Amino acid sequence: MLNGQDPTSFSSEVSTRLSHYFQVDSERQAFIHNILEKYEATTKKIKELELDLDDQRKSRVAYQTQAMNLDTEVQRLGHQLNRDAYVVVLIDGDGAKFGDEFLRDPIGGAERAAIRLKQAVRENLRDTGVGQDDIPILARVYANLNDLSKSLRLSRIIEFDEDMRLFAERFTNSRADFDFVNVGKGKENADSKIRRMLSHYHKNIQCKKIFLAGCCHDNGYLHDLRDYTGSVDNKIVLLETTPAEPAFRSLGFPILRFDDVFRSEPLGNETKHSYPLAVGRPRSPPLPLGPGPIARPTQSIQQKMISTPTTTPSTIFSPPERQSSTPAPAPTPTPLSASVSSPSRSSSTPEQHPVQPLRTASIVSSGNGGTSISYATAGGMSDFQNVTVKTPKPKKQPKVVLNNADGYRIDPPTVHPPRTPAQSSYQAKFQAIKPSVFCNDYYLKGNCKWGVSCDKTHDAELTPPELAIHRYKARTSLCPSGPYCSDYDCYLSHHCPRPACTRGDQCPFYYTEKFGDLHLTKEGLQPTTKWIEGSALPEHIN
Repeated sequence: MLNGQDPTSFSSEVSTRLSHYFQVDSERQAFIHNILEKYEATTKKIKELELDLDDQRKSRVAYQTQAMNLDTEVQRLGHQLNRDAYVVVLIDGDGAKFGDEFLRDPIGGAERAAIRLKQAVRENLRDTGVGQDDIPILARVYANLNDLSKSLRLSRIIEFDEDMRLFAERFTNSRADFDFVNVGKGKENADSKIRRMLSHYHKNIQCKKIFLAGCCHDNGYLHDLRDYTGSVDNKIVLLETTPAEPAFRSLGFPILRFDDVFRSEPLGNETKHSYPLAVGRPRSPPLPLGPGPIARPTQSIQQKMISTPTTTPSTIFSPPERQSSTPAPAPTPTPLSASVSSPSRSSSTPEQHPVQPLRTASIVSSGNGGTSISYATAGGMSDFQNVTVKTPKPKKQPKVVLNNADGYRIDPPTVHPPRTPAQSSYQAKFQAIKPSVFCNDYYLKGNCKWGVSCDKTHDAELTPPELAIHRYKARTSLCPSGPYCSDYDCYLSHHCPRPACTRGDQCPFYYTEKFGDLHLTKEGLQPTTKWIEGSALPEHIN
């Protein structure tokens, strides 16, 4: 017994407590070891963060310095761009013509036209955010001076062709930034320069606005302007002179008018052409409100109708004269046998017939050469009357334009003229007029707007077979309006006329600058709509 306790139980208790102390001490050692490991890891991470922080501080200083330098450079460039900014006015001189009051005074009028144009542009810029009063304005006019001078002279705007050349020279010298460029003879010369300059100025960041004048009178520029739709800079502004085609308004560009600078009506010798798209419609001359003037002379005649074995109805009345713009007195009808009381006439007739009572008939001459007799008086007092009513001339078939599903114009098939002596005679006449050529409008349309001032040949006589050869040759050329042409009298081709073209890239229709490849597929040659001259809406073809 130890202090009243059993030694065995005391030893067991001590062992238990000692084991407990060992366990607690082991846990304490593990805890301290764990704290030391975490401390070391934390210390290492803190050192890494301190290194990162130091690196970030250095980077931030470098970035701030670079940002400050870049900001200074941006301000310098912005100031330079704004200092060198400009506005350009591109004018198709064949489509946009200066006002008559300027052209009739080529010396002083050119200076006034330049001032008025500059004022009109600057007034518009005040509302567009490009309102610097000192921003330079460049103006470029491109035109065929020879044809433009001739057209203005024929319209009695100017007296001499030299007046237009003098106007162009004075306009160019009126301002250092204004130019009137003579592009020479060629239908696409002015258009191609306008397109190239439009692309150049649109890419130039210093060009703030582009005023495009003379492009809305037909759809020639429509295909090119589509490439600039949706642009965020909104540089392009269209200037309308003659009324713009509806398709231009769908592009979304602002359309303005400078009526105090340009003519608002076409010249008297000009015909406005339009190039419809798939959603458009061909234009046709307006129909007259009613029939033309008809001469209606009425003449009462008294005659005694005598039937003879040789009498035929077609010889009772002579055909009337064709009506002119100034109605002339109607010709007196000539009966085969007039009523007479002369004994000599009676005695000379081998067989006499009963004399008919006098008749009264109203003869009406129509505008198309026909003659009719009023049936209210033709019967008269007897039941017998020989009356001739001339059938009116058949109406001329209206002209049509066919379009496919894409809105492209579909031409009728070409037929190669047969090999006849007309081939040789046509070639001989063609060689005889060189260096001139046959006027297509005169020979294929029947009229030429230039008249005696035309520089092409009008006085050579071509037979119908020779005209067929000339028309076939014209069909080998591409119409400037391409597949969007709506001229009912157009004699050119609007796609490749060969049904199975094998010329490849040698074909003029293989690739065109404005319209691309004009070799249509079999489906593309199927018309879906038909425009009839004078109709407001097309007919759909099933």
